[in-house]
Amino acid sequence: MIAQSKEIRKILKDLQASTPDIEASALVSTDGVIIASELLPEIEEAKISAVTIAMVFLGEKSTKNLAGGELKQMYVKGDNGHILLIAVGKKAMLIGKVRENAKMRSVFLNLKKTEGKLAEIAKRETLYDKDSFSDDYLSNKKTKNLDRDALLKKYKLKLPSDEMILKILENNGINYKDIRRSKQ
Repeated sequence: MIAQSKEIRKILKDLQASTPDIEASALVSTDGVIIASELLPEIEEAKISAVTIAMVFLGEKSTKNLAGGELKQMYVKGDNGHILLIAVGKKAMLIGKVRENAKMRSVFLNLKKTEGKLAEIAKRETLYDKDSFSDDYLSNKKTKNLDRDALLKKYKLKLPSDEMILKILENNGINYKDIRRSKQ
């Protein structure tokens, strides 16, 4: 796993070297474990874990309820930059922090190439060993599994319930029943 982590970190370093608009990147499991990262000093790995969990949750809910299928990619634009999330197989996400005035076409192309390289590694071997992960505030000592609730609580992130998502849709003039009918 250490050799694999070094290989993944090299791929992330190469991504950032070839695309200077990408300030930070990480490969994170869908349950929030950082597999490898190249982050700025001011970005905590635990915060990336929490953000990834929240984005995956919302992305999966949105994709399943509105578009159908699985989450492949998410893009969030803020005042000072962008966050991109790209699925790497079914169990991991490539997350990138991108500068505000980035050339997004180049960013997307290079992230897609990187996703392909990481997907090849994922096909060869398991990206991480869940049982070897142990950090007191992230894991449950009895099961040694990532405790999403503890991580989300630490960073004060709240995930909406299904009912809340439906209410948001209704408030925006979208009837969930109409969406379900149009798919059939």
